[in-house]
Amino acid sequence: MSILGLNKSLKEYTFTVVDTETTGLSPYKGAELLEISAVKINSDFNLDLNNHFTTLIKPEKPIPSKTIEINGIDEKMVENAPLIDEVLPKFAEFAENTVFIAHNAKFDFTFINYYMKKHCVDCKLVCILDTVSITKKFYPNIGRYNLDSLIRYFDINVEIENSYRHRALFDAVNTSVVFLKAIEKMKFLGLDLTLSNLL
Repeated sequence: MSILGLNKSLKEYTFTVVDTETTGLSPYKGAELLEISAVKINSDFNLDLNNHFTTLIKPEKPIPSKTIEINGIDEKMVENAPLIDEVLPKFAEFAENTVFIAHNAKFDFTFINYYMKKHCVDCKLVCILDTVSITKKFYPNIGRYNLDSLIRYFDINVEIENSYRHRALFDAVNTSVVFLKAIEKMKFLGLDLTLSNLL
């Protein structure tokens, strides 16, 4: 992935909120992507649930039992799923020229970027935003900033059919709501809605 590095009003961008499920903590140690999901937030700061990307991915190696315990994705669920080299070009098309957002974004971006480089897929992004850093900036007294804590703090109750906590689509949607709470706080504080005020 390459970063365009532009800095304009937030209203000039589309946002792609991403979550991944993986077989481990690092692609450099052999961990693979099991699922990628992403939803769009448009320039009016509306979450468009009809415009989303989600797919399971069939890994090359068996799924570790610890991974199955966390996200519930087992071998049977991925036996007919596409391979990573089929998924990445479609994801790149979905996310191209948008602001990439994720909760603990370094983790998700590292995995996606690693496999995009491995499979020679490019996806130009405006920049990367991390909702952990953003919520710490605008809500400094929450205490804990994992996604479960923020879902409770903001009383988020979005039901996603066939999805649940630690599945990529559920987490992407809830991360989107967390991001929109930060935008609300920016408006409340009278801050300019610019990327520089989120970075």
